[in-house]
Amino acid sequence: MEVHHHPEVEKKGFKEYILEGLMIFIAVMMGFFAETIREGISDKSKGHEYIRSFVQDLKHDTASFSYLIRFDEKKVAVLNSMSPCFDTIENGHGAFGCLVPLIKIASFNHNLSFTDGTIQQLKNAGGFRLLNNADKDSIVAYDHAVRAYENFESTLFQERQDIVRSIYVKLLNYKSQAAMFPDSGKSEVKTPILFSTDKALLNEFFNDLFIYRRVNKTQGTMLKRLKNQATALIKYFDKKHDLE
Repeated sequence: MEVHHHPEVEKKGFKEYILEGLMIFIAVMMGFFAETIREGISDKSKGHEYIRSFVQDLKHDTASFSYLIRFDEKKVAVLNSMSPCFDTIENGHGAFGCLVPLIKIASFNHNLSFTDGTIQQLKNAGGFRLLNNADKDSIVAYDHAVRAYENFESTLFQERQDIVRSIYVKLLNYKSQAAMFPDSGKSEVKTPILFSTDKALLNEFFNDLFIYRRVNKTQGTMLKRLKNQATALIKYFDKKHDLE
């Protein structure tokens, strides 16, 4: 019977095994580096888009700041007439018409609505990890300033606003208030303005107006600081990331 012999397989030397292992290692490492580079480029692009979006939010905020600063300045200018009005009433001249602009300007306020969509994404989607420390710290500092203003607005300012309203509704004649704040058309107050001429209540109202004016000035100062901070951030990011 004829016996068939299997061809002998050439045995690899130790160096060849080492070389093959090295080649596999290099291939794996090259793939790893390529993926790392790709992710790095992708993360940098995403970070850049976050910055661009944040700058757009800042531009919306600065427009809101400008509007509210003008509104507060107008309010404070009207409130500055409270002292002459108080003198007129205290001297018994019977002229209460000076109360109308004071009551109207102190009756309402415009709350600030921040454009915080990008900041919320950075917080909730882990976007801050894509930014360098300087950019991250700048955004976080602005966010803290915004939260401090919102806290002031919802606590101290709102408290003073509510107090002023609670006093003047006790003073005003109903017909006068209805004419002062009509549902439509131009306000025209012809009826007697006050329901009560209680001197103690009038004095309390003016004292509350005085504190209310101070709180409005504080609010205006905070808004100006926020606007300056937002404007500086826009310039900083525009220059650093070439957004223009």
